[in-house]
Amino acid sequence: MVRPSWTILAYIAAAWQHGAAAAPTWPSSMDELEDIMLLNTGYRARGFAVPVTPCSFSAQGSGRVTSAEFIRTAFHDAATGSVFTGAGGLDASLVFELNNGDNAGAGFASTLTAYVPFLSSRSSMADLIAMGVYTAVRSCGGPVVPIKTGRTDATAAGPPGVPLPQNSLFTFRNQFARIGFSSTEMIAVTACGHTLGGVHAGNFPQIVPPGTAPNDFRRFDTTTSFDEKIASEYIGGTTVDPLVVGPAKASGRDSDARVFASDGNVTMRAMADPATFASTCSTLLQKMIEVVPSGTVLTGPIVPYEVKPNTIQLTLLDGGSEISFTGEIRVRTTVRPASQIASVQLVYKDRSGGGDCGSCSIGTTQKGAAAGFDDSFTFYGFSSRLSSDSSISAFNVLITLAGGATELYDNNGGGFSVQDTIMLQSPQSCLSPTADADGKNLKIVAAVRDTLSAASVNLVLTLKVPRNGLVVPALQTASVAMAQQSTVGPYNLYVASYALDGAQSQTTKFQVSIGSGSNGVADGFKNTGDLSATCASLGTDTPTDTTSSSATSSTLATSSSSATSSSLETSSSSATSSTLETSSSSATSSSLETSSSSATSSTLGTSSALETSSTLETSSSSVASSSTTTSSSSATSSSPAAPSSSAFAYEGCYTDTGAPRAFTGAVFYSNVMTVEKCAASCSKFLYFGIEYGGECYCGNDRDSSSVQAEESDCSFACPGNDQEKCGAGNRLSVYKNLAYVPVTKPTIQGYAYQGCYSDSTANRALGDSSTTSDSLTLEGCATFCNGATYFGVEYGRECYCGASLKSSSTKQPETDCSYDCAGNTDETCGAGNRINIYKSTSASTSETMSSSATSTTLVTTTISATPTTSATPTTSSEPGPALSGYDYEGCYTDAVGARVLTSRSTSNSGMSYRSCATYCSGYSYFGVEYGSECYCGDSFSNPTSSVQGSDCSFKCSGDATEVCGAGSRMNLFKSSSQSPLPTSTIPGYTYAGCHTDSVGARVLADKSGFDDELTLEMCAAFCDGYTYFGAEYGTECYCGNAFLNPTTQVPEGDCSYACAGNATERCGAGNRLSLYEAED
Repeated sequence: MVRPSWTILAYIAAAWQHGAAAAPTWPSSMDELEDIMLLNTGYRARGFAVPVTPCSFSAQGSGRVTSAEFIRTAFHDAATGSVFTGAGGLDASLVFELNNGDNAGAGFASTLTAYVPFLSSRSSMADLIAMGVYTAVRSCGGPVVPIKTGRTDATAAGPPGVPLPQNSLFTFRNQFARIGFSSTEMIAVTACGHTLGGVHAGNFPQIVPPGTAPNDFRRFDTTTSFDEKIASEYIGGTTVDPLVVGPAKASGRDSDARVFASDGNVTMRAMADPATFASTCSTLLQKMIEVVPSGTVLTGPIVPYEVKPNTIQLTLLDGGSEISFTGEIRVRTTVRPASQIASVQLVYKDRSGGGDCGSCSIGTTQKGAAAGFDDSFTFYGFSSRLSSDSSISAFNVLITLAGGATELYDNNGGGFSVQDTIMLQSPQSCLSPTADADGKNLKIVAAVRDTLSAASVNLVLTLKVPRNGLVVPALQTASVAMAQQSTVGPYNLYVASYALDGAQSQTTKFQVSIGSGSNGVADGFKNTGDLSATCASLGTDTPTDTTSSSATSSTLATSSSSATSSSLETSSSSATSSTLETSSSSATSSSLETSSSSATSSTLGTSSALETSSTLETSSSSVASSSTTTSSSSATSSSPAAPSSSAFAYEGCYTDTGAPRAFTGAVFYSNVMTVEKCAASCSKFLYFGIEYGGECYCGNDRDSSSVQAEESDCSFACPGNDQEKCGAGNRLSVYKNLAYVPVTKPTIQGYAYQGCYSDSTANRALGDSSTTSDSLTLEGCATFCNGATYFGVEYGRECYCGASLKSSSTKQPETDCSYDCAGNTDETCGAGNRINIYKSTSASTSETMSSSATSTTLVTTTISATPTTSATPTTSSEPGPALSGYDYEGCYTDAVGARVLTSRSTSNSGMSYRSCATYCSGYSYFGVEYGSECYCGDSFSNPTSSVQGSDCSFKCSGDATEVCGAGSRMNLFKSSSQSPLPTSTIPGYTYAGCHTDSVGARVLADKSGFDDELTLEMCAAFCDGYTYFGAEYGTECYCGNAFLNPTTQVPEGDCSYACAGNATERCGAGNRLSLYEAED
């Protein structure tokens, strides 16, 4: 296929601006991501940009650049897609690929971990990865990269083939062509990606030899900004790019030099111009993140609302004659500053679309301001009581400017619709710290209009469920029927209960719904972590001091400071189903009595046929006159103050420039932040500080660059309690933890504590054996390692053993190891890429390999070594499940770091024996583990042993009548008919077996190629004249006259990938080479 020529100048005109897209209509499927994208700092800030602010910042310490890691994560996820087959692309399959050779380095895991708090049913991990590109580029001063939404997360690893430094130019061109990039675009996008960050010695020692650069890290250019220096320094001959100059040249890993010069430097000369660089990168990075699997339908780019409802909430009041209507209006003030706005009002219609609502106007009060990279916003809060009979169906927003001019926002003609068919009763709902007699701690109450009480009412929860060996949890739903409880006015109350564990209590989203399909209505996307600890009662009698039910805005009497947030969402056939997601910290009040002070956040969604929204016809003059009869619903609050407590003491207002941070022990974010919430998050540290309203930083020492500032500098109120101080821009409200007890490492018999060390998935500090457990303790890990010279604990639940400690693992500050052990919160078990190391007190100083470890000799000059074969299990004598076509082998051990079946794997919420067998069709073995995991293989890649059947105790996620292993336990099945694929006969060559290979140390490196239709015959022809050829990853071909690096023969089942162009042939696998030797 001949591709049209491309010129770099064509992209200058393609730069996207906010004004280029139509105004969005609320609610929209993009609303949650719009908030995440635009609200960086200030009131209701989401905090997505915190890890990359400033551009050079990294919570992982020196030598790491998080902004570069955000961009690299998106590239590695998208780069294996194919525009020809429609497979792969940016779909978050990287979650399942962190341990393969394509993705060396800790940055991918830490980036995905940073995105996990934002993962929801309305913000997929794939969309968040794309959002990370926009955020990192803008934080570093680069152009706007337009973000479209609608990506769906993969449930298994995708195809291989990320471009790597040692690849040939031929391979690079094929790999970029696979994702739809021309050779010119390949050059340009490589420059865009390498304007930030650099190369780590630990991942690529042939490029940056250890000890030759500060922090073993060498940058691509001389600046820390997203700019054209990567190109201008290259053209000017002053480049420091380690992929152009230095040791990379000698090892053939100077990939940027090959790519940049591949068109005679024409593209790089153009990219040396700042304007061209910015516009080109905007277009090409957008193109990169829009490489998605076939069938994915992306939305238009996210653009900011001029006016957006936020935290809209209806709540039935005592007696049922009135409903409280609360929320906020977010106004974009980028062009028209808040100082020019005199008032913001809601002009609404009753529930039938008429004017039976008195003045039909509600006033607002300014609540706070927020900002993103390019826009600023001001929030205006309101609180009113409405008659439950007339209620509300829709509203418009009227803005009156200081000069008297008005602006009417009617949501593109349809008004902002509100439904009152079903409402979460936040005051009556609660998340108790203790379970009831049935073991349940969550109680949810909903009010349903009695006209629809015959329909089914349900509580639906979306749970974040940890997945063994993965840094990103799965989203699983649970539905509970709600039971009718009582009647209050024109509403019936329904109740449901559920049991949440500690972690889920803070991360679960839920909704209450009535009906289903096109007739269903839901009040959804609420957060259980924002519910009060106690449930209030709802009286059946109307309070005697109830104010008029007219539309006059009034203050609702209450002792609750819980905030509610909602969005209106429906699936009515007469309206487009859509959603709004927000998180509220606005204090709402009602006549319902409650002593809770916790902030509640919720969201509603609707477009029910019961609330037809017509265009609201009001003249600005009539509205203006009616507005004089409304009063503000928000009481004037005093300046925020530092709270007093016996648990912590206020230290003062301090500077925090971000380079470095004042506190580096840990960082948390909440849009309902309070001093108490930050104190709880930092309970294991001596100090904590709050910044920008919602950012919480912990540490045992304050950096010397942070100095005391004027108290007035810390002027931001906490979003969860506006009476408390939460810093400001570059200002920290600092507190000392009075209950702090220094962490002491417990004495483990036979071992001495060595310290907190660095670790990485690509190069484990301790590499002999490992296990994971949700009840891990230090003692348990020591027992598992059974006398090994070293043991280490990481990420709260991971245990590693070794006869020696890798030199690449270096000692780090003790505060870096901050995770509680899963089985004992009084013990510390490392953190992400941080491991607590213990050494045997009886180990010799020479650290020789323990007798229990198995050593392997690498074959370096010959390929005639006898292959290592795995033991075949004896059939279990225990009775087991029957599955047609398979024999049950029994319950067997498995380990995260040493999988038994490694050819293929997946994880999903519908796992069963049959679904795993289908997925593993063509393999000799399959095994199910941890309830939802499935593994395939023709042979065993690591040792395993049969254990008692009761060890496999987890119910299969897709069939509760079946058992799917447990933690490090696998139900194993063997095909009764499958035989391995035969090896192919290639004229002139002898098959030499399946051999190990490594992306960082290729076995055959004289010549290489890549083809999406590769066959063994094609690879043999490509390597004609060479002594060896080998096929790998299904699509890669390597040639050589000798082995450049060590290799060893492994079981044939390891080479399990069918050749891309001939499914009857084998073409290696990940880090596995189907090797052929030329005949004499």
